[in-house]
Amino acid sequence: MTKVDETCPLVKKDLRKMYTSRKIKEKMDLCSATTGVPLTNIFPVKNYHDEIDTNDLIDVLMLKALERIIQIAHDRLKDTESH
Repeated sequence: MTKVDETCPLVKKDLRKMYTSRKIKEKMDLCSATTGVPLTNIFPVKNYHDEIDTNDLIDVLMLKALERIIQIAHDRLKDTESH
């Protein structure tokens, strides 16, 4: 789920508030209900769309999401191999 900074003014001011924002939680719930993707597989991130330089807070969100996606894919492959 991208553009979280546009969803919540609190998060726009401080990305560290991502997981305490009710608006982000509501959007994640809506995204899950709309797509059928489990809430545990929805990762809120901020796009680089107005920035020129990199930002560690944005990078951490993206890297944590990528890490989790890789873990999920790895688990799926292990499940497939065992059947």
